[in-house]
Amino acid sequence: MIVAVIVISLVIGFVVAAGVVGTQAQRLGRERREPVWRLAEAADLVADLVPFDIAAALDPSELEALLRAHLNQLQFEFPAMPDGDDPDAESEQGTTVTEDQSSAADLYRSARRDGLEVSLEQVQAVTEAHLEYLRLIGALAIVDPDGN
Repeated sequence: MIVAVIVISLVIGFVVAAGVVGTQAQRLGRERREPVWRLAEAADLVADLVPFDIAAALDPSELEALLRAHLNQLQFEFPAMPDGDDPDAESEQGTTVTEDQSSAADLYRSARRDGLEVSLEQVQAVTEAHLEYLRLIGALAIVDPDGN
C-alpha cells in the first residue's frame, strides 16, 4: 500500500513539474530575444565587411576602440533637436539612428582626440559596417519615415 502511494505521488509530481516546465518554455518561446552586443563578434564581422585596404590598415585595438566609441555615441549622444522641440519628447519616441556623415565625423573627431591614428574614410567604413552588425543582431531596425 505504501509503495502504491509513493508511486502515485511521484507520478503526480512529475506531471505537475512537466506542466510547469512546458508552460514556461512556451512563454519564453513567445518572447522576443534581446540582442546582445559582443565586442569580439562585432570586431570580426566589421573587419569582414570593411574593404580590405581599410581592414589591413586598422590595428585590432584601434578597431575595438572605434566600435566602443561608436556604440557609446549611439547610446549616449542624442541628435541635435530642431529649435523649439522639447528634449523630453526624444525619450518618448526613442533614438533614431541615421546613416549621415556627421555621425562619422563626430566619431572621427572623438577618436582623434583620444589619440587614435585613423582616417575619416576608415571611421566611415567602420561605422557603416557596425550599423550593419547592429541590424544583424536585431539591435537596429529600419523604420519607414512615412509610417507605412
